Amino acid sequence: METLKERILYLREVKKLSFYQIEDLTGISRKRASRIYRGSAKKNERQIRGSLLDGYRPLILNWFSQYPSLKALQVYLWLKERGVQVSYPRVAQYTRQFRRKKEKVYHQLDFLPGEEGQVDWCFINHPGLGKLCCFALILSYSRFLFARLFPRSSFEFFIEGHLMAFSAIKGYPHGLRYDNLKSVVLRRKPELEYNPRFLAFCRHYGFEIHLCNPACGNEKGRVERVIRTMRGTFFNNIAGYCSLGALNRGLHQWVHDKNRTIHRATGKRPLDMLSEERLKPLPRIAWNNVSIHPPVKTSKTAMMTFDTNSYSVPDYLTGKSLSIHSSPTTIKIYDGDKEMASHPRSFERHKAIINPLHRSYLRLSSKAKTQRIHAVIKNMHPAIADFLLKNQGLGEDPAKTAYEIFKLLKSHSRGMLISAACECMRRKSPRLRTYLSYLNLEPQEKMDTVLPQNSQLLNITYKARKLEEYDDEPE
Repeated sequence: METLKERILYLREVKKLSFYQIEDLTGISRKRASRIYRGSAKKNERQIRGSLLDGYRPLILNWFSQYPSLKALQVYLWLKERGVQVSYPRVAQYTRQFRRKKEKVYHQLDFLPGEEGQVDWCFINHPGLGKLCCFALILSYSRFLFARLFPRSSFEFFIEGHLMAFSAIKGYPHGLRYDNLKSVVLRRKPELEYNPRFLAFCRHYGFEIHLCNPACGNEKGRVERVIRTMRGTFFNNIAGYCSLGALNRGLHQWVHDKNRTIHRATGKRPLDMLSEERLKPLPRIAWNNVSIHPPVKTSKTAMMTFDTNSYSVPDYLTGKSLSIHSSPTTIKIYDGDKEMASHPRSFERHKAIINPLHRSYLRLSSKAKTQRIHAVIKNMHPAIADFLLKNQGLGEDPAKTAYEIFKLLKSHSRGMLISAACECMRRKSPRLRTYLSYLNLEPQEKMDTVLPQNSQLLNITYKARKLEEYDDEPE
């Protein structure tokens, strides 16, 4: 079967047709037909014609044998000195075959026990959980690994990864190596500037910061290698894990097995070599991993925004400047040094987290107050709404049940109340008494009073005596 190029060459050179006529016959544009024809012709001409510098080839080869690192500009200048009329681009193209890029040599790095560890982030995409961030720390001497998945890679999670790693290995090395992470380095030019919050963390624990040179990932090759291994093994099969907790348990087991596997470079298990590490002991006072943000005014709806989510504060704080103290698990809102609100941290986007106790009902009538409380508790979670609906079907007052749940918010977390409702629905017993029993709040039965058969025995009388009669000394 003829190819398009061969047909165009035949029509042009044998039939002597124009490119307009070739366009009518082949259905392709005349410009494309021209490019195909002329490109093939020029290629053949170059192969036949050769190059102007072929006569100087022995001379150029001799120069490169003496100076292997010659540049095209140097060859061009030397040829010009000898009267060769040639352009620099032609010299650069002709000498490309002689100018071979020198391969870099990477020497193996050796470390003393406890001298250094290497830290890096790894980012993966979970089909259900979205983007996740894996913190990895490996000891350079023993290759003992710690890894943990977080929903974010912000500063507080970066510090939390360090704290968990230090706790797992029961110490920390004298120095840790990083690349250009914003949590460590704010900028390199014109002068190197570290993150001041990370400097405070390093000063608290007393370890040194070792930075990699830009574009030199080989300087922390141990952690780069183990991340590549994680991507090729564990992270290839994460679709079966439906929650971050389950995923971390699976990762913990993978790391546990790897630390008990003989390492290809050392010939020993990292767990066995961990005892040889001369790690620094943990300080008595652990780092308080809380980020304090500048005060901002609350909204007119008594909400404060953090990480796209809104968190409630008591109604009377509307319009007041408050500061948010964030940790990996909680969001606390302070007025100066006084804590005004506390919420579990949410990692969803654009959600409103409201504590019903923050909303004032003092101006409402008793009936309106009951209806408002019922609406707030019902909207707290779908499991609570389902429980109240089934509770009404059994003949109980859902408003009263909602009020009892509302009062429990003072002593129980939101998660506990939702779990109790789910358990009641699973047991198919959506009653208030059953709900309270799961929270260990079922009222105790009154015990009968135990009395003697002769009730007169309880009537005890005595004669008062003077204190002087108890004095042993004579008057």
